[in-house]
Amino acid sequence: MQGIYMRILVVILVTSSFYVALLFNCALATTSEDLYGEVVFLRGLELGAGGRALALGGAYRAISEDLSALYWNPAGLATIRRLEVGIGISQSMTQDDASISTTVVSNQLSKTRLNELGMVLPFPTYRGSLVFALGYHQVRQYDSFGTFQEITSSYNFQGDELEAGRLGKWALGGAIDVSPVVSVGLALNFWTGYDDYSYNGYQFEDSQNWQEFDQAINWELSGFNLITGVLLRPAHWLRIGASLESPLKLKVGESYSELGKQLISGVYTESPFAENYDYKVSYPFRAGLGTAVTLGPLGLSSDVVFNDWSQIMFSGEPPFTGLDREEANREIARLLRPTVDLHFGAELWVPASPVRIQAGYAWLPSPFKDDNLLTDKHIFSGGINTLLDQALLAQATLAWTGWDRTLGGWGENLQFTHLLLTLSYRF
Repeated sequence: MQGIYMRILVVILVTSSFYVALLFNCALATTSEDLYGEVVFLRGLELGAGGRALALGGAYRAISEDLSALYWNPAGLATIRRLEVGIGISQSMTQDDASISTTVVSNQLSKTRLNELGMVLPFPTYRGSLVFALGYHQVRQYDSFGTFQEITSSYNFQGDELEAGRLGKWALGGAIDVSPVVSVGLALNFWTGYDDYSYNGYQFEDSQNWQEFDQAINWELSGFNLITGVLLRPAHWLRIGASLESPLKLKVGESYSELGKQLISGVYTESPFAENYDYKVSYPFRAGLGTAVTLGPLGLSSDVVFNDWSQIMFSGEPPFTGLDREEANREIARLLRPTVDLHFGAELWVPASPVRIQAGYAWLPSPFKDDNLLTDKHIFSGGINTLLDQALLAQATLAWTGWDRTLGGWGENLQFTHLLLTLSYRF
């Protein structure tokens, strides 16, 4: 996304010719930047679902004993014995420190969103457990606001980019106990979301010489997939959970428009362009394995998650310049790599109180073989929950992460802070 279009303005600075810049840009943009711009799975930040799960760093596949089991491991639903209704609201803030050379400009963007909503419905059984659940979870968000500036003796330049969006899923799932120590579960996911990106760049030399470039890209996202899971309880202090998520084929409706304007030696010209694209992009199987142990008032959990980014594929013609579907898929296999995400969590039940305190850490490696474009993400989190009465559980979670990305030679340091408040009522 930004790789192609910010390059346009870099060339403007070098050539002082807007139209030449538009033509020359195609040769300058790297394929990695094109993939980052058009493959929605590579952008944004995926934190998962649920306040307690986030506070534990996403190390939740062996726990999954609330509504968020629909995301982590639907087999965990079988451990819920009472009707549950849950809701969550999130407040996120992204700080974007953007730079071209030595000038760094900091911007902040805040978003308040519905993070989760749903219910869990256990059915009476003679033995074991039969539980169904329906819920919505916001899983990934695309938020940034960067300003790039360069001031020299011959020109002043400023470029502003704003991106906002989210990807969430509605899920319908169920779980049963197949033995006293084994539960299995399945959930059907309907994914829905959007991503809105806009860019304005302006270079001013004098009243008779300036260039301006405006761009807007809007994506509408939808798709289906399944997640299945198993939960083992071989001892009262040990739980083992595993999940397997089927390939997700997202339908992407993309609306693209741009307008280039310039005044050179008093002569004004402009170049508009607009196009709509419809295509599909598929994300392969994703597998996760987790363990959780309870040692008195202390609980420890860990997860490993395998993602093979190199198997992402376009099933329709992508909106690339000079790359058809087959060529784009070959470049994905060449430039992306499999990764293993690591998640760790700890929870302390405060003695003689209804309060539990959590802390967590997650490491999400960059999907690019060349991680100069996008660095690894290290997520630190913490939370606290308490029973407000015998049925109402309140959870507050705070998470923070930061990472760097370099697109078109322009650098950004992004720092993301996420506050999530959830309420769960069990009848």
